[in-house]
Amino acid sequence: MTKVVFMGTPELAVKPLQALILHPDFEVIAVVTQEDKKVGRKQILTPPPVKVAAEEHNIPVLQPPTLKNNEEFQETMEKLAPDFFVVVAYGQILPAEILEIPNEKPINIHFSLLPQYRGASPIESAFLANDQETGITFIEMTEKMDAGPILHLERVDISKEDNAETMREKLSTMSGQLVPTVLQDILDGVATPIQQDESHASYCHKISKEDGMINLQTMTAQEIHNRVRAYIPWPSCFLSLGDKKLKLIEIDVEESNATQPGKVIDKEEGIAIETKAGLIILKKVQLQGKREMDIQDFLRGNRSLFNESLTTPK
Repeated sequence: MTKVVFMGTPELAVKPLQALILHPDFEVIAVVTQEDKKVGRKQILTPPPVKVAAEEHNIPVLQPPTLKNNEEFQETMEKLAPDFFVVVAYGQILPAEILEIPNEKPINIHFSLLPQYRGASPIESAFLANDQETGITFIEMTEKMDAGPILHLERVDISKEDNAETMREKLSTMSGQLVPTVLQDILDGVATPIQQDESHASYCHKISKEDGMINLQTMTAQEIHNRVRAYIPWPSCFLSLGDKKLKLIEIDVEESNATQPGKVIDKEEGIAIETKAGLIILKKVQLQGKREMDIQDFLRGNRSLFNESLTTPK
């Protein structure tokens, strides 16, 4: 039985964890995840999804605040003597002394086509760039973030209907399907590590709430459309409508010679808004404090809110 310590935190990492738990050739002997965090307006202390999944299978969970200079954690890992570390969106850097513990090279599953989009937001970055494909890369971990040799790369097309939420689900499912096979290929000596081409490396930043603020004066319709697809479900994209924020759930774009960013235009299918270049067509929105609605339903009780030009939320 191949012993695995799994390191991950968000919902994205649950399916590869479950795949290893349920596979007869692998034993997940421990799960390492981030600390519980306060969530929502009521600040309820909430465990990470990976912790919940591990506890459902009675797997020991460790939540060290940091791995750096953490002798207790290092000793625990050495006593466990795992064959593999499998790391999926864990959220902490593994120091060199930790990387050296397992019998095999630690494995990271990254949700981009490396060396493209190293860092914290690869799925969102693919949508921001209006890419037509993305994928999963299995790499050997090194001290440099997402820079280790590639063991397996799997591509997937991005359809017009996709957004970051649907793609996250697709890639999570795919990673669960692939992880047992990739680990077995490593054990069988048939996985050949390929060095990443550093000349093609790109990096992405950690997303903040402010990234969802839409500026009609400086952004084109296509840029706004890319953001709406990228920032679902968080931080979402917002405009100001009166004294409230209007969340853009789904929009379309249309070419235009419009020159008044923020101007509202009535269209047969609903509402169009001028941007720096082109129009955005609102299809599904959510007013602050209200439920998500199709634009036609929203307009029945809120058309007067569009009497003035829209602005960027304060």
